Amino acid sequence: MNIKQQVQRFWRIFLEERSNLERALDHNDEAEITEITKILNTYFEEFSNSQLDIAKEEDSYEITFLSGQDKNVQLIGVLLKQLAPEAILDTWIVNSYLPPLSTKALHTILRVQDKEYTADDFMVYYEIDENAKALHCEVYCDAFEVMDESKANEVAVYMLQLFIGECALEAYIASYEIVRERHGGSQVVLSQFYELLMEIIDEKEWPMYQDPTQIYRVYKLDEKKIKDEVRQDMKIIFTTHPVLIAESLQDQYVTSHEFFDFGGEFGYVYYKNQNGNESDALFRQALEKKFNELLFEKGIAKSIGGAMGATYAYVDLAIYDKEAFIKALKNINEHLSVKLEYRAFNDETTEIA
Repeated sequence: MNIKQQVQRFWRIFLEERSNLERALDHNDEAEITEITKILNTYFEEFSNSQLDIAKEEDSYEITFLSGQDKNVQLIGVLLKQLAPEAILDTWIVNSYLPPLSTKALHTILRVQDKEYTADDFMVYYEIDENAKALHCEVYCDAFEVMDESKANEVAVYMLQLFIGECALEAYIASYEIVRERHGGSQVVLSQFYELLMEIIDEKEWPMYQDPTQIYRVYKLDEKKIKDEVRQDMKIIFTTHPVLIAESLQDQYVTSHEFFDFGGEFGYVYYKNQNGNESDALFRQALEKKFNELLFEKGIAKSIGGAMGATYAYVDLAIYDKEAFIKALKNINEHLSVKLEYRAFNDETTEIA
């Protein structure tokens, strides 16, 4: 099954279990909650190698698809949210990634050598980086004294992610490290860090993101090394999936193969630039937006960036339903002044749509 089909199957199973799950959540029946969550996780894991979390808020229920900052899983999470049944949206909050200040975060207690630590025991020292539009952070906690470097870093990033959320961690934390002694400088307890971060973002007018798949990175390549060949002529790359791009530039496709095993495909459409000026970049940008508008709502594909080259322009895509995508691409080509061709990231042959 492709990813779209597996997402649809997941929601069918969820609807079958919904009433029992809600009853268990209402009565705090931990055994039943655990059993139903296990069933749902079995299906989710098949096309994500990840886990989900179930919780009850004051006036609603909540399901969160955990990615561990894995872009492949984030791309699956946003599709799960996009295709969530309308019937559940009046009572269920569907999170495609770990949000800030979740119920899980607010009830988290870290136990280390018979001592308990909460978010109020973690201090975040921060420095604002205006150029990066992000913060450099140091995290302190008394518990680090009895941990080695690796474990302390693991705990620090876990707590940061719990309290500011997966999206903010990726978008606004340029670097983080642990410190074993308190010091001066700008500081805030972890439980109040998210509120402070939002104030900084608002004050500095930094860009906001609805989810981690909207965070773009830009890379300029050495123009002395470009060749007049597909994907070899790139001068500048825009991407929401840096790992995929880094691997592809080295002719490595671990991430691409993993997404294929889940039932999807990473690929790109490309075409020859028409004008040789700034209008080519604007056309590519508009085309990427159009792909999202036409295909993501239907669960077919999602744009993840692209590139401008000396000869060609590219729109990169995460494809959830390959068969439907090829049909859609043929239809799109009938309405464009350029001829789009498609190639998978790990495929040296070209499919002409």
